[in-house]
Amino acid sequence: MSGRDRTRAVVIGAGMAGLLAAFVLTGSVDEVTVIERDRLPDGPEPRGGVPQGHHAHVLLPCGAAAIDELVPGTLAALVGAGAAGVGLPRDIVVRGPFGRPARHGPWETVLTCTRGLIEWTLRQRLVADTGTTLPAGTEVVGLLGGPGRVTGVLTRRRGDGRLGRAEADLVVDASGHGSAAPRWLAGFGAFVRETVADSGVAYATRPCRLPSSLAEGLPAVYVRLGMRKVSRGGLLVPVEDGRRLATLFGTRGAVPASGADGHTAFARELPDPLIADMLARAEPAGPVRAFRRTASHRPHYERMRQRPEGFVVLGDAACTFNPAYGQGVSVAALGALALREAYVAGPRPGAARGAQRAVARSADTARRIAVGLDQRHPPARGARPGPPRRLLNRYLDRLDAVSAQDPRVQRSMVGVYALTVSPARLLGPATLLAAVRGPLVPPAAAHPDGADHAGRGGPRSGDTAAPRPADARRHDHRERP
Repeated sequence: MSGRDRTRAVVIGAGMAGLLAAFVLTGSVDEVTVIERDRLPDGPEPRGGVPQGHHAHVLLPCGAAAIDELVPGTLAALVGAGAAGVGLPRDIVVRGPFGRPARHGPWETVLTCTRGLIEWTLRQRLVADTGTTLPAGTEVVGLLGGPGRVTGVLTRRRGDGRLGRAEADLVVDASGHGSAAPRWLAGFGAFVRETVADSGVAYATRPCRLPSSLAEGLPAVYVRLGMRKVSRGGLLVPVEDGRRLATLFGTRGAVPASGADGHTAFARELPDPLIADMLARAEPAGPVRAFRRTASHRPHYERMRQRPEGFVVLGDAACTFNPAYGQGVSVAALGALALREAYVAGPRPGAARGAQRAVARSADTARRIAVGLDQRHPPARGARPGPPRRLLNRYLDRLDAVSAQDPRVQRSMVGVYALTVSPARLLGPATLLAAVRGPLVPPAAAHPDGADHAGRGGPRSGDTAAPRPADARRHDHRERP
């Protein structure tokens, strides 16, 4: 095959979405190049340009299944490197507005680890299995082509400022929430409308190690934010290397401090003492890292009237969620599946537009859940929920109270969060009837879960398992509640 006949793709960004896009395109494009501006670490460590890299990342069942379908063996590699399987709701102590609900199941399993571990595992596989080139320290500063078609990218080396060009039949922007795609497209006369929802939530994370006697029986802990007032919450989850990540978060007016003393003091102000009790016995394993950019952004590339062919936006560059809900990595994987289906026959006329619409659909359910929750916080900015949404929120509050006792309702709500069950199930006859009946008795303020709070109902050592693709059910993301 001559050089002129070879098809080429350029992927901007070596994060989760970019790496998965590269895997997808190696099956339908002759040559794939991933261009990354950051120096890539030699191990499972955070990258400098990824401020969320120091915080916990969750693989929901649908995301785990998608990744293992795209890159078989990834989940086994992550578990072998120490990623933890957390069964929901059995293996997590939750404190919500109705106390600590009973822990049934597990009905779903999520994988918790650091982002650095996921990216490192995928980078190793990408280079070893596909021979994809991955030049780091180079940034994309513009698009080549014009209003009708993108034909490549203009690059600049960060060390010496040297400019370069990379011709391509397809350019995939997976550069994250800082994407310059709206500005680049505006230069071609194509403009993107954006929807923003900002809950005002901010958080701070510190890694720690628990005493072995405590760590063996302690599940994850989640103290939820209140939805009707300025509030505080927290999350304590296991990750690789025997560590726990303690993430504390709050809405405007209750933002966690970034220093160690402030982190500890904030934990003591949570509505449940369990996380503070655990941190009092833990050994710090690193500094406190704060994160403030939690607004959900949705540039509507799929609705553009005029858009050039040969250009697709993926991952956080296409839809950024409030990271507190743990959906981003999984939605990026679903977007990569959509990209694969659109380009199964390689670059062709109309493929980019179809791919962009499919990527948008793959994020719809997660986006509606995240934005719906964000809009409920009193300090939230942006569009406020109208009367229908406020009525739905009151219904969901009712289900929340019922689910604390009713395992059937709890199972449905866990499935919706895990993106394995359509939100429409929450409006099914059985769930509506349970909501009408309401809680039979007032929920207890606390259950004897967790370490020092007595071991009854706690997880059994070695009882968690990594999610398996065969067990991860998917639903049609076009369904609407």
